[in-house]
Amino acid sequence: MAFVLQTENLSCVYGEGTPFRTVALNEINIGIEKGELLAVIGQTGSGKSSLIQHFNGILRPSSGRVLLNGQDIWADKKNIRQVRFQVGLCFQYPEYQLFEETVYRDISFGPRNMGLKEDEIDVRVREAARYVGLTQAHLDASPFDLSGGEKRRAAIAGVIAMRPQVLILDEPTAGLDPAGRDSILGFIQAYRAETGATVIIVSHSMEDVASIATRILVVHQGSIAMTGTVDEVFSRADELVAMGLNVPQVTRVFTALNRRGFPVPRNVYTVTQARDILLKILRSEGEA
Repeated sequence: MAFVLQTENLSCVYGEGTPFRTVALNEINIGIEKGELLAVIGQTGSGKSSLIQHFNGILRPSSGRVLLNGQDIWADKKNIRQVRFQVGLCFQYPEYQLFEETVYRDISFGPRNMGLKEDEIDVRVREAARYVGLTQAHLDASPFDLSGGEKRRAAIAGVIAMRPQVLILDEPTAGLDPAGRDSILGFIQAYRAETGATVIIVSHSMEDVASIATRILVVHQGSIAMTGTVDEVFSRADELVAMGLNVPQVTRVFTALNRRGFPVPRNVYTVTQARDILLKILRSEGEA
């Protein structure tokens, strides 16, 4: 099977040769398929941020390899800049990195660094703005005049405008209200569906993960603890809790109802699933 991103025995050690030596990643072997939406979860300090920073060469492996389309991204250091255009990484709270006079200029920063012509830059800026729901009025405005959610979308658009093969988002909904959160998750799904791009999100929100992920990767103490579909991972709730994680709140509610004898399944991971199940039960009872 061909992977767009792959790691081979990837290890990361901080402070090598000092009393503060720390192993952040320990021989990680994973493959990420083209077009999937992978959610990376793990407790703070588990190694998930170190992992995604290896994907586009921000960090260099202490040992092992990172492969992009089968090629070692560090085979030639001169190519690492191109790798970062192909694997776009948007850090947590990316809106703090906005600095230009207008949103248009902020979004165009990445494509301009790629050396593209102005007409191609314009196409990419407007395309990225459309993906995240920003209008011409937004593009003409100062980024500092936008709301928190609009700033987040503008910052992410700046990465999308480079048309990366892989888009990595670190806590994309952190600090947003429910409406802003739903907006971000909605455009992430629409962007992936329209472009076929691979999307990787790091999130502490199990609800976000359950609603959009096609696969989950659980990082624990620098190793991969488990991976699988939403159902495969969240069905192992006791193991997740032992690692300092949890399952979505609605899952805990349905599990508790099931244990008390109510005719509901335990494997419910989103509010939408819960609503549909409850409506079906209510209709059947009404008919009876």
